[in-house]
Amino acid sequence: MELNKINQKAQNAAQEIVTVAGLLWEKGWAEAGAGNISVNVTEYFPGLNFDFRASPMIDLKNPYQHIAGNFIFITTKGSRMRSLAKDPGNNICLIKISEAGTAYQVLFEEKDSTSLPSSELPSHLAIHELLAKRGGTDKAILHTHVQELIALTHIPKYMNEKTLNDMLWSMHPETEYFIPEGIGLVPFELPGSENLATATLKSLQEHPVVLWEKHGCLAIGKDLNEAFDRIEILTKSATIYFLCRDAGFDPEGLTEEQMKKLQ
Repeated sequence: MELNKINQKAQNAAQEIVTVAGLLWEKGWAEAGAGNISVNVTEYFPGLNFDFRASPMIDLKNPYQHIAGNFIFITTKGSRMRSLAKDPGNNICLIKISEAGTAYQVLFEEKDSTSLPSSELPSHLAIHELLAKRGGTDKAILHTHVQELIALTHIPKYMNEKTLNDMLWSMHPETEYFIPEGIGLVPFELPGSENLATATLKSLQEHPVVLWEKHGCLAIGKDLNEAFDRIEILTKSATIYFLCRDAGFDPEGLTEEQMKKLQ
């Protein structure tokens, strides 16, 4: 896909994916082909210069009524974040959901292009369907592997959602301020499985970020920067916790009185 052939707002959304992909790689949150990104950019395509007839329809296992006719940027199958940051044209797909919501097209300008959407496409579409159904402004999804957050799920004490959030909120004021809903916690499920997708959808009903036991995390936001911010803020709290532990003491955290002032 040649990004210079789409309108400026869509180009900006694509550039945001490029920027965040580079940050994920620099932070060590996207080893090899880890992580995936999607953004609903329907509002930026009131008219589009693609010949839809040249792109075959690919049937979907489940219908997606609320995102029917929508346009979505999604990282390609097997793409690496470090590669995406350097070559977005070959590492981002633009797909269009059919008007019935039962199929999708990968929109190409080059007839010989072989790029395909991420293998996590069904999970991303299910989340976009949820976001569209409930309304609001959330349009971006970011999945990545943050070592500090994953490490917390290796500690039995923090495999309790309330205990986990109480600790993260208490490590830094901004965590409570910017993520008052806290982080959702999903016990281990096979990566890419329907069980993981179902559990994630349930958790996203109450939380903007979901932590998958011993695997990674997923965040939503009105744009990709907001999704990234939410993960970064939670990671700051986890990092402070581990720094204190590495120094040989258990962190005190914000006191109950201090937490009440924040709330």
